[in-house]
Amino acid sequence: MQGDKTKLVVEVSGAIAVFLGLVFVGLELRQNTNAVEAATFQSLTDASNDFIMTIASDPELNRIYTSGLADVSSLNSDEYQRFFMTVRSFWVRMQNVYSQWQRGTLSDDDWRLYQAVICLDGDDDSGMRATFGEHRMILSEKFQKFVDLCWTRNPD
Repeated sequence: MQGDKTKLVVEVSGAIAVFLGLVFVGLELRQNTNAVEAATFQSLTDASNDFIMTIASDPELNRIYTSGLADVSSLNSDEYQRFFMTVRSFWVRMQNVYSQWQRGTLSDDDWRLYQAVICLDGDDDSGMRATFGEHRMILSEKFQKFVDLCWTRNPD
């Protein structure tokens, strides 16, 4: 009888230890997930700030970018190349954001901020729409479909 009680105590203690271990692992996993999401968002925010500051700090590029967004046909060939590469940088960055969200390293709340930027850029800026076809070849099919659907819901 004494042996049965000892065995029961050992089994219950073992079960409690396993349960507590799983709780600890779960808490560590949640903390790690939060850290990855925060680092991802910070990295994306830094890239966006760099993009914005590059345009803002270069008056000529600012003029070209603004003119290209309004009417891409108003640009000469050299201006068009600068506009094209600037927009390409935007699309590569936005595809990265989309990919991070798809992988689960960007929270849904943070994704909604970028989703609005992507959808509004197509809605408000004819230069974005006019050149998107030229950028498609470097973008994933899933991201292309997302942009197409987004812009279909927000037509010019």
